[in-house]
Amino acid sequence: MRIEDMLLLECLEDISHAVDQSLKNVAKIRSVHIPHLEELAEDIRNHRRIFEEISLPARLIIEHLMDCRQKNGQISIESGQISLAFTSIERIKVEQFGIIKLKLGECQLSWRDQDYKYYFYPDKVELRAIDEKSAIKILFTYVFSQQIVEKFPELNHCPNVVYIHPQLEQWLKQV
Repeated sequence: MRIEDMLLLECLEDISHAVDQSLKNVAKIRSVHIPHLEELAEDIRNHRRIFEEISLPARLIIEHLMDCRQKNGQISIESGQISLAFTSIERIKVEQFGIIKLKLGECQLSWRDQDYKYYFYPDKVELRAIDEKSAIKILFTYVFSQQIVEKFPELNHCPNVVYIHPQLEQWLKQV
């Protein structure tokens, strides 16, 4: 784990402990604010799981989606007979056991990280189930940035990465 990652994880742990302790202190108070504070605690746990429970390729996708969301970017989904036109990313969540959930308008997409292999292209990522019975394509309005890709130089060596487009691979080699 990189130094930056360790510092971010330590920060999230500190915040998590503080919020959890504060929630214990107000456990007997009935207030409309309590559910919001509990939601904040869950969001912090969600961010911790990004570092602790998912693979490097899944993390690259999550960080790219977070970057797209900040820029008001959109994504499109194709999976089997289902196709979703470009839409905004409402929520990105990593649950226990590496289950990744994306809320896109009225649609929710989820996959379990360890059950998929990853194919990276500049403007999309394809996730194929290990048993090859299903696939998910996520297309981006913003292509992967060199800045984000360079943060993951070990991506070439991940067993669940099957393909990396030559442009992205070149950025990984520059690090």
